[in-house]
Amino acid sequence: MESECIIMCLIYIERLIKVTKGRFCIRYDNWRPTVFACMILASKVWDDLSMWNVDFSQISPAFDLQRINELELAVLEALHYEVKVPAGEYAKYYFHLRSMIARLGFYDKTNVSAK
Repeated sequence: MESECIIMCLIYIERLIKVTKGRFCIRYDNWRPTVFACMILASKVWDDLSMWNVDFSQISPAFDLQRINELELAVLEALHYEVKVPAGEYAKYYFHLRSMIARLGFYDKTNVSAK
């Protein structure tokens, strides 16, 4: 997966919380399947050649193919299949996360690769 999928995953999770008007919240018992499903979705939207759900089930034995399909469908339905992330929204999240990392002292300018 491309690193950009992490930002898109965050966007999808925040959209889930917003669309459910806070009824859905991240808890200790649902954060793994939520992040996993949103990462899969982000990969499929971002990557030109994303893996198939069967491939994801082989790398993560905690989720079998049927469960992955159910999770993906649940996220898609909750988001009303609105998975496009406009460049401006992506940039807002990217720079916000980058500034948070810098404030926390995790940003190392010597280890940043130019793309």
